[in-house]
Amino acid sequence: MKKHIIKFLLIVLVLACAACGANNKKYDGMEPELAKLCKAIDKNPKNAEARYSRAVYYYNRGFIEEAKNDVFECLKLDEKNAKYYVLMSDVYFAEKETDQTEEMLERAIALEPDNNEARLKLAELYFHLRMFQECNNALDAAVEKQKFNPKAHLIRGFCLKEMQDTIGAMRMFQLCIDQNPSEIKAFLELGYYYQKKLDPMAISYYQNALQADPNNIEINFNLGKILQDLGERDQNEEQIDQAIEQYKIVLKLKEDHIPALNNLGYVYMVDQDKYNEAIALFNRAVKAEPNCVEAYCNLGVCYECMGEIEKSRENYEMALKILPNYEGAVLGLNRLDKIK
Repeated sequence: MKKHIIKFLLIVLVLACAACGANNKKYDGMEPELAKLCKAIDKNPKNAEARYSRAVYYYNRGFIEEAKNDVFECLKLDEKNAKYYVLMSDVYFAEKETDQTEEMLERAIALEPDNNEARLKLAELYFHLRMFQECNNALDAAVEKQKFNPKAHLIRGFCLKEMQDTIGAMRMFQLCIDQNPSEIKAFLELGYYYQKKLDPMAISYYQNALQADPNNIEINFNLGKILQDLGERDQNEEQIDQAIEQYKIVLKLKEDHIPALNNLGYVYMVDQDKYNEAIALFNRAVKAEPNCVEAYCNLGVCYECMGEIEKSRENYEMALKILPNYEGAVLGLNRLDKIK
């Protein structure tokens, strides 16, 4: 009898191990994070938070339908949780279902009136739909609930900018970075504003932005451009040298950045008479982008300055093949014809 019991227990143990192995195989090939989330759900299918975590995982990776299915299950398990409605609003917005997006956010706010995230997403939705009055109303409500609200000021800044209130927009962007010195978008907008005016204030805004994000290609390039423009306007060699260094930083971050290649080549060509260095950069630009008309035109100018007329003509003509009537190339060929 005892032997039969032991044999029975061994059979049960083997079957249990087999079942365990089969269950583990279903996670094979999954990313470790996803496998962990799936295991938690399989262990407790009624764990709404586990499903929410997996929905966030799916949403952040662009698996919208999978995220949607998980959020639906979350709401079945707990229809009073505001953050589930907020995530569902993200899903609907990704599907371009703006009416449902609005409905989900309104439900979240009804459940949790102090939910700043839901109010700000509602404001962003209205901004996207160009419903600027509704956007401002949502922002007013968000700021009333939470005074320290840098994102609200950022959204209002973009709203005012679209409404052609430039001064009001700049005030909002400034208020945003006063509350959050790491908000890159606000720094960029303030930098753009002063850069268009060729105001050196743009330099300080870009430099402050780089403290928050030193490897941001756009900010590094914009800083190089304002330094170049001011240096050429004021004949300031120090600023020209600083512009060169900024463009080099951009090219370290992205070696085929076409505007940086063209601008750095232009500085070498026009400001420093370093034609060979400039030609190397323009050639890199056309290699990265074969239809880069500006680079071909700049090559034409370089060879023209060096007295290599035939090479200059070839590049001007190449520019015109890409873009007929391109002014720089037309003027270049006219100059060559006069020389001939």
